[in-house]
This record gives sequence, C-alpha cells and structure tokens, in this order.
Amino acid sequence: MDYTKIIMDFFKEKGAGDDIGIDTDLFGSGFVNSLFALEIVVFLEDTFNIRIKNKDINEENFRTLQNISALVERIKG
Repeated sequence: MDYTKIIMDFFKEKGAGDDIGIDTDLFGSGFVNSLFALEIVVFLEDTFNIRIKNKDINEENFRTLQNISALVERIKG
C-alpha cells in the first residue's frame, strides 16, 4: 500500500496545495499546528486501522510526509 500517496492526498484536501512535498518540513512551513496534528493522528488511525501510542506522537515522526508514512509502516509491521 502506498501510505505516502494517501497521506499526501489528505494534506491536499486540507489545503496544502502543490507546494508540499514528501520532505517538506510541515512544522517549519507553518502548515501543521497542534490542533491539526491531532486531526492527522485521528486520520491515520481511522484510515490505516492503527493505534498511535502517545510516545510516537512527536515532532520528528510528524515533521514530513515521509516521516508520517514511515511511522504508519512501522506500526503496520
């Protein structure tokens, strides 16, 4: 499954546009704030049928689309 494409489509639906790439710093670009980060977690858990542990909810795992995709992949095993 192409997790990155699904996650990128979600971000584009939320208004990210074409400026966002798989390695764009989502926090540095100002696109992700704490409220949207919670929305991302809910989206990931619902879409991929996973449970993200509190210890995995950190800036490094959510800094880029590539990092988010890698987190999903690790959890899915």
